[in-house]
Amino acid sequence: MAYAVDFAGSNFTFKAPEGREDVSDLHTFRQRGGTCNVSCWQLSPEEIEEVSRTGRIYLSVMSGALFYPVFLGSESRVRSVVVDYGPVWERG
Repeated sequence: MAYAVDFAGSNFTFKAPEGREDVSDLHTFRQRGGTCNVSCWQLSPEEIEEVSRTGRIYLSVMSGALFYPVFLGSESRVRSVVVDYGPVWERG
């Protein structure tokens, strides 16, 4: 399973709820004065192989009936979209 990782440029952490062993902290770049939150995810070697083979990534948003706009991509691609809404993070 992919897991969230801290990254150079993150400036905010959404804390996991107490008592939830199945949820971890989420380090993000939170755009000041903008609308974007960006997180970084690490795939397992098996997931990398599957994505490489199929070219597909699936997204699950645990928000019930609401579905907020999301964007998936490499760091450079996400930065190129986020900059349209305000500042982006410094690369490490």
